[in-house]
Amino acid sequence: MARWVLPALLAFLLGCAGPSVVGSTKEGFPIVRIPLRLSSVYLIEAKRPVLIDSGTVGDMADLDQALKDQGVWLSQAALVVLTHGHADHAGLAADIRAKSGAEIWLGEGDLPLARAGHSGDLAATGAVAQGLKPFITTVYEDFEPDVAVRAPMSLAPYGIDGEVLPMPGHTKGSLVVVLGNQTAFVGDMMMGGLGGLVFADRPAEHLYEADREANRKNIERLVKRGVVTFYLGHGGPLRREDVIKAFGILER
Repeated sequence: MARWVLPALLAFLLGCAGPSVVGSTKEGFPIVRIPLRLSSVYLIEAKRPVLIDSGTVGDMADLDQALKDQGVWLSQAALVVLTHGHADHAGLAADIRAKSGAEIWLGEGDLPLARAGHSGDLAATGAVAQGLKPFITTVYEDFEPDVAVRAPMSLAPYGIDGEVLPMPGHTKGSLVVVLGNQTAFVGDMMMGGLGGLVFADRPAEHLYEADREANRKNIERLVKRGVVTFYLGHGGPLRREDVIKAFGILER
């Protein structure tokens, strides 16, 4: 029970905002942010709808209603790209596939997490992160992804100019979705200030990282690639110039 106390308290105090359009793809498909209890799921409203991340065990009713609010039924989902295999991002993957038949993509490095239905050992970046570990949900229904991503994969079959890139750092199998208009869904590569709960648009290092140095290099790679907007699992979106300043990135 203890692992649910802090998330439940935060949800009670702050509430969960409804879905909102936060951007669009190069083709003009709306990008909808769906804030759930512990993280955000993103919907790309293409003709074949794509979800980025799935939410946490217990979020299904809220996710289903948020999609309906946008005129999208869960059964229409064609693809779920999981940015990584932690419970707050991959927790509903098995359930969504059972209800929709959607393909599930997960980074190859996170296969052990999905197969175990567990976030694994979270590598804390400091004392605060270490202290929070007992309160973090780590268990979910195990599953086998349809695709274990080990190299860049195009979203063209879903009518979207974009690609899914392996970027290990936060976890061994972390993925990033980069669209043709230089917007990117980065999962937990970064977060907003105070976990995105208060200073949502202030870039901050995530509390847990499997490989801190690799994660920093990934942020720099995306900046140098030209990404202008970063969509996060916790907080955001972040602007390019704020990310550059927060992480001391030299563009040249």
